[in-house]
Amino acid sequence: MIIVDDEDIIREGLRDYVDWTGKGIKICGEASNGKEALQKVREVKPDILLTDVVMPGMSGLELIQAIREELLQIEIVVLSAFENFQYIKSALKYDAVDYLVKPFNEIELEQVMEKVVAQVKRDKRIAEFVPKEIRMTEVSGTRDYRISQEVIKLIEQRYSEKLTIQDIADDICLSINHMSNVFKKETGETVADYLTKVRMFHAKRMLQDPFIKIYEIAVDTGYSDPNYFAKVFKKYTGLSPKEYRDQL
Repeated sequence: MIIVDDEDIIREGLRDYVDWTGKGIKICGEASNGKEALQKVREVKPDILLTDVVMPGMSGLELIQAIREELLQIEIVVLSAFENFQYIKSALKYDAVDYLVKPFNEIELEQVMEKVVAQVKRDKRIAEFVPKEIRMTEVSGTRDYRISQEVIKLIEQRYSEKLTIQDIADDICLSINHMSNVFKKETGETVADYLTKVRMFHAKRMLQDPFIKIYEIAVDTGYSDPNYFAKVFKKYTGLSPKEYRDQL
């Protein structure tokens, strides 16, 4: 994570008096203005940016906009005083994950950072499934892109449930046809194929543990019928779950 704030006391306090290691975060840089921060983001490529919005020179909003225009994959948390809440609303339009209103306490910081760390982990898992050329060429501000990302995140979060395409469409308040068409256009895959891909990825991961029963893996990847799970797995990998495990 990179910390950005033009007030030295706030920046140093965030850097030195928070147990970032305990939160699974490493501070890899800091900056006192947006221009300096943008350069560090380009060089270091952090997972998280914690930035003030009101700064001289390049503001936090200009920094966030520049990051999004350059399609840099980074989760952003904004800091702002309550009287500048309009800045926070603007930052959220640029897909900031969350915000903290100064002065904030450790509990508020803990809650926000837990959410952000979880989002970073989801992003890394999503990157394993979505081709890089697709991720890098999409403009993150477009509505269709946001819809496709919501579908991806929902599947990654709920693949272990008896999740249907209708469930996904209902969750993001779209018709199946509209959601399916947008997702296909944005990713080149159908929603059903993507759901299967995620489930098979996790099935293969769990098969590496010989102590997990195959029927348990079926249930944990959203299949109530182990025989149907085995059929889908073989169609996807060319091997039965047992054959796949035996070859490891």
